[in-house]
Amino acid sequence: MDKFLRRLNRITAYLLIPLFIVMIITGYRQLGYFTFLTRGVAHALHQIYINISFLVLFTFHSLASIRFALARNRAKSLYLDILLLLIGIMFIGGFSYFALR
Repeated sequence: MDKFLRRLNRITAYLLIPLFIVMIITGYRQLGYFTFLTRGVAHALHQIYINISFLVLFTFHSLASIRFALARNRAKSLYLDILLLLIGIMFIGGFSYFALR
C-alpha cells in the first residue's frame, strides 16, 4: 500500500504542475493581461473547475507527504491515518463550499 501511495503522490505532483500554470494564466486573464481566453471562460475555469481539482489534488499530495514524513520519524498508526483523512475531508469540504458559493 505504501508503494501505491508513493506512486500516486508522485502522479498528483506531476498533475499539479500544469494545473498551477493554468491557474496562473486564468488569474492573469481575469486581470486583463492575456487575450486568448475570454474573460467569462477564464473566470469559470479559475473559480470553479480548476480551483476544485487543484484543491483536491493539492490536499491529497500534501497529506500523503505529511504521512510519509511522519512515518520516517516513526509516527505511523491507523489513528494518525484516520486523523489525516478527516483533516483532508474537512479542508476539501470547507474550501469547495466557499468556492461554489
